[in-house]
Amino acid sequence: MEFLIIFIAGLAAGVHFTKKYQFNNYAVHIGEQIVTDVLELSLSEEIYALLSNVTLPIIDDNNQKGTSQVDHILICTRGVFVIETKHYRGSIVGTYNSKEWYQYTQFDKHSLQNPLLQNFSHLMAIESITGFSHHDMHNVVSFSGNAEFKSERPKGVLKSSELKAFIDSFPNNSLSADEIYYLVGQLQVHRLPENSETDRKHVEYLTSKHKKKTV
Repeated sequence: MEFLIIFIAGLAAGVHFTKKYQFNNYAVHIGEQIVTDVLELSLSEEIYALLSNVTLPIIDDNNQKGTSQVDHILICTRGVFVIETKHYRGSIVGTYNSKEWYQYTQFDKHSLQNPLLQNFSHLMAIESITGFSHHDMHNVVSFSGNAEFKSERPKGVLKSSELKAFIDSFPNNSLSADEIYYLVGQLQVHRLPENSETDRKHVEYLTSKHKKKTV
């Protein structure tokens, strides 16, 4: 009964399931659009759902209400892939666990938040809503620019052109159709509206969170 309720609610929220299921939202950044295009072309023969620009409600480590904004969530028979897109240039130095990465260009150097750690928080947000363990998700950072790693490229960091091969490397029976429908239904029911007000509140939350860390 719970599954039926979630499934119907998902349909009411605008979900339509076919063998070639796609849930496409506008891509804000060029990197997101490139990833969307790659995934649509490479997964045309699979049962899958591609949710983009997904803002989820969370309770953070300080027990405060906040939001987590995910670039892409791909849910298919090969598993759950949580994809953070970055359009970088120059040279990148960083490790899987380092808090910051460094970007070097011809003219400057600056630090970046480690996108793998950033994306890990998205996995946890998805877990809190769906009950699907983050251990069973794939943390993926997709580079669409011309940036190159000068240190060893961490696991899970891919060029957009490598996404198809990476996804294809997993068995095609990791999730059943019913599991895909259930996970998508849960996310559709709980995600916040995709509009400027949601984006504004997300920025306000991040700003407030950053200020608390620096005090």
